[in-house]
Amino acid sequence: MTGSIRWFTNNPAVANLLMVMLLLGGFLAMKTVRQETLPNVPLDRIGITVTLPQANPPLVERLLCAPVEQAVFAIEGLTELFSEAHEGLCVLRMDVQQGYQTREVLEQVRMAVDGLGSLPAEASRPLVQELVVRNRVMRILLVGALSELQLYQLANQVRLDLLAQPQISVIDIENLPAREVALEVRRQDLHRYQLTLADMADAIRRSSQPVTAGVLRSAEGDLLLSAGSRMRAGAEYLDLPLRYDGDGDVLRVSDVATLHDGFERVLIGAWHNGVPAVALDIYRVGSQQVLEVASAVHRYVDQASLPDGVSLSVWEDDAADFSERTGVLWSSALQALLILAVILSLFLGLHLAGWIALGIPVAMLGAVALLPLLGESINTISLFAFILVLGIVVDDAIIVGESVHQQHRQGVTGVDAAIEGAERVARPVFFAVITTALAFSPLLFLPGPEGALVRVVPLVALAVLALSLVESLWILPAHLSRPPGTNNRLIASSMRLSSRFNHWLDQWLSRIYQPLMRRLLRMRSTVIAAFASLFLVCVALLHSGWVQLVLFSHVEANAVVAELVFPRGTPSLRISEEALMLEKSAQRLEDSLNHDGPLIEQILVEQGLRQKVSNAGDPDAPMRLRVTLMLAAERNISAADMAVGWRQYHGQVADALTQQFDASLMETKPDIHIHLYHPDLDQLDMMAEELEVRLREFVGVHEISNSLHARLPMVSIDLTTAGRHAGLQLSDVGHQIRQSFHGIEVDRVADLDNEVPVMLRLSDADSESLWHLQQLPIWLPDGSWAPLAALATVSIQDTPAVVGRYERRRHAAVTALVDNRQTSPAAVMASLEAEFLAGLSQQWPGADWGIAGKPKAIGEFLEYIGVGYLLALMAIFFVLTVLFGNYSQPLLVMTAVPFGIVGATLAHFILGLELTLWSMVGTIAVSGVVVNDNLVLLDEVNRRRRAGEWLHKAVVDAGTSRFRPILLTTLTTVLGVTPLILADSVQARFLVPMAVSLAGGVLFATLVSLLLIPCLLVTVEEVREHWRLRWRRVADGRDSVESAYTEGVHAALLSQHENPYLDEVLHAAWEAGYLDGSTDRAA
Repeated sequence: MTGSIRWFTNNPAVANLLMVMLLLGGFLAMKTVRQETLPNVPLDRIGITVTLPQANPPLVERLLCAPVEQAVFAIEGLTELFSEAHEGLCVLRMDVQQGYQTREVLEQVRMAVDGLGSLPAEASRPLVQELVVRNRVMRILLVGALSELQLYQLANQVRLDLLAQPQISVIDIENLPAREVALEVRRQDLHRYQLTLADMADAIRRSSQPVTAGVLRSAEGDLLLSAGSRMRAGAEYLDLPLRYDGDGDVLRVSDVATLHDGFERVLIGAWHNGVPAVALDIYRVGSQQVLEVASAVHRYVDQASLPDGVSLSVWEDDAADFSERTGVLWSSALQALLILAVILSLFLGLHLAGWIALGIPVAMLGAVALLPLLGESINTISLFAFILVLGIVVDDAIIVGESVHQQHRQGVTGVDAAIEGAERVARPVFFAVITTALAFSPLLFLPGPEGALVRVVPLVALAVLALSLVESLWILPAHLSRPPGTNNRLIASSMRLSSRFNHWLDQWLSRIYQPLMRRLLRMRSTVIAAFASLFLVCVALLHSGWVQLVLFSHVEANAVVAELVFPRGTPSLRISEEALMLEKSAQRLEDSLNHDGPLIEQILVEQGLRQKVSNAGDPDAPMRLRVTLMLAAERNISAADMAVGWRQYHGQVADALTQQFDASLMETKPDIHIHLYHPDLDQLDMMAEELEVRLREFVGVHEISNSLHARLPMVSIDLTTAGRHAGLQLSDVGHQIRQSFHGIEVDRVADLDNEVPVMLRLSDADSESLWHLQQLPIWLPDGSWAPLAALATVSIQDTPAVVGRYERRRHAAVTALVDNRQTSPAAVMASLEAEFLAGLSQQWPGADWGIAGKPKAIGEFLEYIGVGYLLALMAIFFVLTVLFGNYSQPLLVMTAVPFGIVGATLAHFILGLELTLWSMVGTIAVSGVVVNDNLVLLDEVNRRRRAGEWLHKAVVDAGTSRFRPILLTTLTTVLGVTPLILADSVQARFLVPMAVSLAGGVLFATLVSLLLIPCLLVTVEEVREHWRLRWRRVADGRDSVESAYTEGVHAALLSQHENPYLDEVLHAAWEAGYLDGSTDRAA
């Protein structure tokens, strides 16, 4: 290592060329590297969807979910098997374990599901797909008082115009039902013409679908033969023949059916301030740049030519959020760089500070050049990773630069000063980089999407640290080998200012720090006890819930959202009524607050909203209602308080599956999430209801949800004796009922780039009540018919709207949110476990329970990070043992690591923040700084002791010598993230906990390095000396006068007046040594 330092220092041209290559590589990469708001992380998740129209949830569970689960359960590599049975729909989701390739497991799942022979004939073919994250760039709103069909046509025109832009590839139209062409038949017409729906469907299919008729081979060439052609419009179906009479009359579809060319019979839509609206979601795919896509959309919106009364505007701009986040982060980085330059100039002078500060962009841009090779992008997380290491990356250069500065102060100059200063600290700097890299390494192996989201942080940190080592040992010494230009007034002035400041600092160290350290070393037990007490306080804060632990922090948005999910089968009008009631309760809340000017600027009501985080299907979409209140920027009430008030004004919606009022920038997950298990659905329902009642007894627990709470009315049909005697099977009756009420898909027609189903069914007038069901004609095997009421009994029962299963066990999910100002999730769970969950199996034999959702994710995250962190600490201990050659000093360095966590926790407590996933990342970074400071400090102590200094003096002098670089490290790290902590931007707030962890942890770690570690070092040496003297007491008579005298000197320096020698001569020699040592110590 020293040889390479000398070579680069003596060849500055090569060092400069290396620096230029790193800078240019970074600049070039910034133009080509992918840009996105958040990393496009793989979910490693597989989804399966199967439909069985009109089937009730328990039937779907039995006929669809259970067989599919059984088919895939034994496949190696699968875990976390979830399934939900809805009305007519089964949705399964499963995760792929670490170490397995998702595509390979997907193929095994697809083969297993395709081989199923037990699914009903009416069930759809199972859709098996890998679930992937979709990167939305923005959402635009098309608003106008138009019909559904007019909005649909205009939205499609806007979509096609946007897709014509080369920067845009994927756009989804939202807030409209699916297109449908319906041929509706009156029951009396079926009777008049002696037709059935099945007969009509067969006739339409025969006439509407083309048939290939082979190939005509002629001398001119082969001609493909085809009979018929595809229908191009719904109206063409009305001319199709159904039956030819003997006298030449033709019965056509138009004689029996009415055409409805429109949308499915479900109320899905959006209303912006009461006016119908349609949303278009624009996505980024592949290598597309988020800002380029956004720019193309903005240009179109600004120039769009629309009919009168129709507007097109941007509603949600994720690209603007990305731009704001990147702007805040770049601004924070530049401010931090400026602060670092000022601090370094104050300590080291402008010349030295300039070269040290230049190392920051060299390492940073070099790491940017490596991002494409690492498969990463420029996004919010990677940008903050650069800011996170901004204060750390300068540590190496500070240590090397300060060491060279010390050589200058001792009169050494030029190349000799650069080489001597760099070589003196090269070994601890190298090991410091290794230990910091090891501290970040656990983040590389976190499982799941959250782990993939964080993975860019350690990759950036490792790249920057490696390049920082290269810059500080190879490039920086070459620059520092050239003396500063003394004729430059600015440099000369900065040197004079630095000299005065360093003189003042030296005076402070000699007059304040050194006497303080001597005194603290004498009362080291008190110092150690004080730090131990702070550690216990930190543990108490975490255990009591005063500092909450969550995955992601709550960041308040500028909007309040009420979202309700109703059971499938809930009438659309009922959902519309609730939307109107939500608007009215919001208006009542606004009136009660007496705000100057409008508090609610915009209201967007969305009925039938899809959650589109990934390509997974959303079974709740038709039943989801969302009302968004866009609030005024200037207001005297927080969005969170608005959400609380709105919830209180509106009250609990009894028939909703879930209900949530939220003002968070990110989706709020339940703080309490419990799965109850029991094979009997009725018993499970009672358990869930009891748990729901228990949760309502807690103050501060709200928005309680029970997955079995919502019920669906279910019509149960059983054949009577007359029906069985008529030769009917229950399946025959069910098939005819499904054809009449759900309909028969007879064909599909093209509509732009989609295919629209053509449905044949009874008209609404003949299928809107239970009476119509009872009077439905059922065709018998002999060709006659009878009303259903004459053949079967019809009764109404209720059934759960959703039946959930986890790992092939039926479960009920009970969730709730917790107001941390009144209680904590930990306190609620502790009480539930003691008073209810512990005795669950006794009250309901066969019952079980488990934690799920966010609480489970937090527990698994802590387990993984704990194991990974422990392994990293063991690796760091091994590296330190290699460096120090003993066990005690590596243990001393490792002892300081938990106190970095103490500082981070105390900082969160003081600022009222929650500990998040990003807080853990910041804490890991703190570990690297703590290890580095103490590693260099102990290395200096050892160097001084090898030179002959006694322990106390070596410790105090080493602390004095390393005070300046440790202080510089602290100031540069803390001030480097301070702009981000103080940034008044919503987009940066969820990253603030990481910055707070780093700042708080490093501040506290500085006290640990300068106060606790010296006391611990002296204590450990005392213990070692004590046991060494104990051993000497029983030693044989080979001791000499010189060794006894030396032992006495050492004992005096350690204040241990315990003469171990019984021999009079040796005893006297020891006393003489003790007297001389005491004299030296007093001096």
